[in-house]
Amino acid sequence: MKKYFLTGLILLMPIALTLLIVLFLIDFFTTPFLSLVSSMLHSLEELFHFHLPHALTLPLARILALLLLCLFILALGAFARWFFFKSVLEFGDRIISKIPFIKTVYKVSRDIFKALFSPDGKKAFKHPVIIPFPFAPSYALGFQAGEVAEEIQSKIKEPLQSIFMPTAPHPISGFLFFVPAKDAHQIALSNEEAVKFLVSCGIIHPPANSHD
Repeated sequence: MKKYFLTGLILLMPIALTLLIVLFLIDFFTTPFLSLVSSMLHSLEELFHFHLPHALTLPLARILALLLLCLFILALGAFARWFFFKSVLEFGDRIISKIPFIKTVYKVSRDIFKALFSPDGKKAFKHPVIIPFPFAPSYALGFQAGEVAEEIQSKIKEPLQSIFMPTAPHPISGFLFFVPAKDAHQIALSNEEAVKFLVSCGIIHPPANSHD
């Protein structure tokens, strides 16, 4: 009996957790627009002379709010991609970049995510690696960054690699290490898969054959 219960619980928990997260996100994104959508539904009822059951009003309002939000996001994305909205974003970027303290967090977050997920393929971080940390035989996940500065390399006899090691679960902070090239072991993951694995604290594993 206990084994059956645990098996059923294992099967049910991921589904329940998924539904819980989905419902939370729907509630989070639609609540600010419920009053507006409810007013629209009320106007439609008066215009077309029909009356919705009270039990259907709130669910229907949430669905419409979600649909309108998706349409707005699509329109905003198209507008940003094809029109001058890009200039507005750049202007806002310059303003934020001048605010004390906030500019530091903003710039670091922006630069790291651009480096990881640049849409044009020109990623500052070349590929994921594992390096000894804090010392062997323990290892940590990192990303090979740019070339090591000549001034730094000239002080060390063996070839070095610059490795950015993000912290988990928030990868916008981390450490920059200069490690011997022989100690930086490249792994067969994309930057996106490595970040997902890192942010989930090792819970979400990348597919074993994703690069076969």
